[in-house]
Amino acid sequence: MGIIYEAIRKAEDEELSWETEDDDKFISFHLFIELLELYADDRKQLIIQYLINDDEFLKLDFYRYDYMAVDENGAEVDILCSINEGTSREFIESLDHVPTYVRHSYDAYSNDDPSFYPTEEFLERLLEDDIDDSFNDKCWKIEDILELDCMQHIGLDRHSYRECEKALTIDARTTLSYIKERQQFKEKLKIEQQKTARSQNIDLDIYDSAIEELKKKEAEVKGLLEKIRNLESKSLSSEDEPMHPRTANNASKIISALTSELLNIDLTQPYAIDSNGRIQKAIEKQGNTMSKDVIAYWLKLAHENSI
Repeated sequence: MGIIYEAIRKAEDEELSWETEDDDKFISFHLFIELLELYADDRKQLIIQYLINDDEFLKLDFYRYDYMAVDENGAEVDILCSINEGTSREFIESLDHVPTYVRHSYDAYSNDDPSFYPTEEFLERLLEDDIDDSFNDKCWKIEDILELDCMQHIGLDRHSYRECEKALTIDARTTLSYIKERQQFKEKLKIEQQKTARSQNIDLDIYDSAIEELKKKEAEVKGLLEKIRNLESKSLSSEDEPMHPRTANNASKIISALTSELLNIDLTQPYAIDSNGRIQKAIEKQGNTMSKDVIAYWLKLAHENSI
């Protein structure tokens, strides 16, 4: 803080040095209405009407802010009585004046002036917008207020009260700083939301349709895999036309004679390199192709016919 601020604060501390812990226990009529406006977030007229209609609130004890003369031992001194008794002027001027809150109850007050109990008068004049400074020294005890059913009904407890009280007493510079920070945060949040929306660009309908499409593709893949397994399990190529049993029998006999007698190929090992591999190389040498499974099939058939 600056030098001027520190000087002003020091002067205020000296001027308000009479403040005691009791100040945290009481709240002025005017300030309580402001606090209730902040808490309830309703129109002032509605709040005042709510309080006027509550008999318990209207009879709530109030306190008048005053000063009390005390001697050097802290004992209260009645100045008027002291003067009448001839107390010296020096003694009167040496007395300290400390703040105090003088309690007034509805019953005791009504005996003196039953038609002007300050609580109801204050609310009515506030409702008519005809208020003056005659209520500036009047307070309610915070503890008494919070114990009322009308306050508990709207949820005003000690924690809520302290939060609202803190908000009311915060300085304007802090409030303005908070508003600016909140606005900057909202702008940053909006930008981040836009970035997220652009990066994801998710449409729920498109997402659902994509899931269905993936399920269809998965089914197609499963079908193709099944077909491949079926083709691999067949010993003959699907392009080969089935032979007549007699033709196949004669062919197998010829193959048996060629392979076992002339080429010395072991027909009991249809997939061996010395049998299957040699035949496949010979076929490829002639410019043709044939799978190992087909070659193995005919070698097995040749072996069966040679037994």
